[in-house]
Amino acid sequence: MRPPLSRETLIAICDRNRGHEDVAALLWEVKRMRALLLRSHDYLRVAPTSSTAQIVGEGLRRDLNKEPVVMEQPTL
Repeated sequence: MRPPLSRETLIAICDRNRGHEDVAALLWEVKRMRALLLRSHDYLRVAPTSSTAQIVGEGLRRDLNKEPVVMEQPTL
């Protein structure tokens, strides 16, 4: 795996590839995944037994279950 890309690097990639539909689609997917990572981080940051964590966790679980990578994963 390569090291993660910073927000600044992603912006530079976007700037260099304006008008390229495939790059734009990939960058939107990266943006969506970064948002999901932030939600996951927020969930792990709060106490697991708090009511806030339960609410955030349920929403996160619903969203993760709809992710293509989760749905495509063969069941063991």
